[in-house]
Amino acid sequence: MTEGAPSFPLEGGCLCGAVRYRIDGPVASVDYCHCRMCQKGTGNPAVAWATGPFENFHWTQGEPRGFRSSPIGRRWFCADCGSPLAFEGFEPEGKTMGITLATLDDPTALRPRQHAWIGTRIPWHAIDESLPQYEDEGPASGV
Repeated sequence: MTEGAPSFPLEGGCLCGAVRYRIDGPVASVDYCHCRMCQKGTGNPAVAWATGPFENFHWTQGEPRGFRSSPIGRRWFCADCGSPLAFEGFEPEGKTMGITLATLDDPTALRPRQHAWIGTRIPWHAIDESLPQYEDEGPASGV
């Protein structure tokens, strides 16, 4: 992991390279999500996300496909290779965008600082017990 604050912009994209994105500024939280929607949306027991203001996020190449997975958000993925890329949240205080950390060109640029929605954690999935754990989204972990 890169020590200290990450150097923005950060860029990333899908497995096949058809869709690319850029994050221009700081993110509000970096965490592992253990909710059932994230589990089903990615096929993984947890997803590492970096979430920040919608205005700091830009698609730079290709057209991702969106799926309105709940009243509070839309999931974005590559229509060609299926890579889960982002979660657009419709928060009362404004839209947010979360990106899947593993799709960053440098996935070590940001490191999760907490576990969210731990109540639906799959028991056989070992986690970093040294990180805070929350039954809900937890506090913003600021990066």
